[in-house]
Amino acid sequence: MDEKKSNSVSEKATPAFIILSVVYGALLIVSNITVVKLIQIGPFLITAAFFTYPAVYIVSDLMTEVYGYRLSMKAIWANFIAQAMVSLVLAFTTALPGISPEVQAAMGTLFSTTWRVVLGSLGAYWIGDWLNSLILSKLKVAQNGKAFFLRAMASSVPAHFLDTGIFTLIAFAGIWPMEDIRRNILSEGILASLYELLLFPLTLLAVRWWKNKENLDTFDRGISYRPF
Repeated sequence: MDEKKSNSVSEKATPAFIILSVVYGALLIVSNITVVKLIQIGPFLITAAFFTYPAVYIVSDLMTEVYGYRLSMKAIWANFIAQAMVSLVLAFTTALPGISPEVQAAMGTLFSTTWRVVLGSLGAYWIGDWLNSLILSKLKVAQNGKAFFLRAMASSVPAHFLDTGIFTLIAFAGIWPMEDIRRNILSEGILASLYELLLFPLTLLAVRWWKNKENLDTFDRGISYRPF
C-alpha cells in the first residue's frame, strides 16, 4: 500500500465517509426519539437514549480523526438539518387527526415532544459535537497524531457533560425537580464517558482500519476552525 496520505485541506466526501455519515445520522435520530423516556439503573438516572447516543460521539471521533474537522463539520450540519426535519415531520403527522383513537393516542405518547425538547436536543447535539470535533482536531495536530486515546477521551468527556447539561436544562428546567436534573446530568455524563472508555479498543481498531482503507490520515494544519 502507498504511504498513507496526510491531508489538511481535502473536503471530498468518499463513499466510505458517506456510509459513516449515514450511520451517524441514524444513531442521532434514534437517540432523539428515545430521549424522552427516563429510566433508572441503580443510582443512575438516565434517558433511554443513553444506549445509542454515546455511539454518536464515537462515530464523530472516527470521522474527525480520519477525514478532518472540515468534513466532519459538514456531516454535523447535514445531520442537524435531518434531525430538525424529522422533528418537524413527526410533530406535523402526530397533530393530524387520525381515524383510530388508539393509534392517535399512541403516536401522541411516542412523538408529541415539546418544542423545548426539540430545541434542547438540536442545540445540545450541535454544540456538543462541534466541541468534540474541535478539541480532537486541535489535539491531533498538537500531539502530531500520537496518543489517540488521550485526545479521544479529552474531547468526548467534556462534550458529554456539556451536551447533557444543555439538553436537560433547556428541555426540563421547571418541569423536573432540580435534584433530578443534577442527577441526570451527572449520571449521563459519567456513564457516557465510561461507555466510550469501555468501547475504546473497538474504536481504535475501527480508526486504524478506516485509515488503512481510505489511505488517509488528516491533520488540520492551517485551517479555519469556523463552525459554519
